[in-house]
Amino acid sequence: MERAVRIKSYLPYTQEQVWRALTDAKLLGKWFMENDLTLALEQEFTFRMAPQKGWDGITYCTITALEPLKHIAYTYKGYASGEKTLACAGIHSETADRAVKGIFAQLDTVLSFKLTPICGGTTLEMEHTGFKGLKLVIVSFVMGMGWKKQLNKKLPLVLDKIAKEDSLN
Repeated sequence: MERAVRIKSYLPYTQEQVWRALTDAKLLGKWFMENDLTLALEQEFTFRMAPQKGWDGITYCTITALEPLKHIAYTYKGYASGEKTLACAGIHSETADRAVKGIFAQLDTVLSFKLTPICGGTTLEMEHTGFKGLKLVIVSFVMGMGWKKQLNKKLPLVLDKIAKEDSLN
């Protein structure tokens, strides 16, 4: 059993603006997670958040594909317990925590973003693959909800700021 999270969005911003939001470490940190991203093929970097119940707050990545303005992909690895998955889903219960403690130990996936310029904006295709086995397939559904929030709400806020700054320059 294997599942991927795929989200395709139309963004009314230029390909260059969307690319910057995905690949500039400071901008990426504003809509996703703090990071030490440096754009280079095979470059390792981390995403970081405050540690949470069941997770140390670190996601380990290595850039595996890089085509400026068009495509970036990287491994996306982390270690967490099922408690982290429940927290992401907004489930706060001692009974649920006990039930899932130790269930999810390792995430070893690939995250990919593809950009295509279209009239009046850019199409962004996000694909998060490698959720293998029943436990990780369940995790993929929770992460899919998170990705929708990030890409549909948080990313456009950053893109609005980029567009406003670009219009002033």
